[in-house]
Amino acid sequence: MNTTWVRPTHRWSAIVFTAILVVTVLVLALSGPQWVSYLPLIPLAALALSGLFMLVLVFRRGRATSRAGRVRQVHRWSGIVFLVTVLATFVALSLPEPIVWVSYLPLLPLAGLLFSGLAMLAAPRLRARRQVAGT
Repeated sequence: MNTTWVRPTHRWSAIVFTAILVVTVLVLALSGPQWVSYLPLIPLAALALSGLFMLVLVFRRGRATSRAGRVRQVHRWSGIVFLVTVLATFVALSLPEPIVWVSYLPLLPLAGLLFSGLAMLAAPRLRARRQVAGT
């Protein structure tokens, strides 16, 4: 089974999600239409599906113990915690008397996803720069 499409799909979904999220926040800050708040859900679903697919692949192949492997593991677990906290937020906000503070819970694992994702995005470029400088 050819799975080379999974990582590029995940990366581009993250980039699209971030861009749409920024646009959504700006539109809502300018009192735009409320339906715009649903736009980030499409790339978020793609992120969740591709992330779960990669998680299944990791458990099939085994785990890496290198530094890059640990960063990926932090990224995966942050993604799982983020998904659980988003689901908890949906449940908490759907109650007759919504618990609003729960909506801030996904921000912690989202920060973990952001920083570990940026580290994984920058690592190959930094490695290539070090190799060029070393030769």
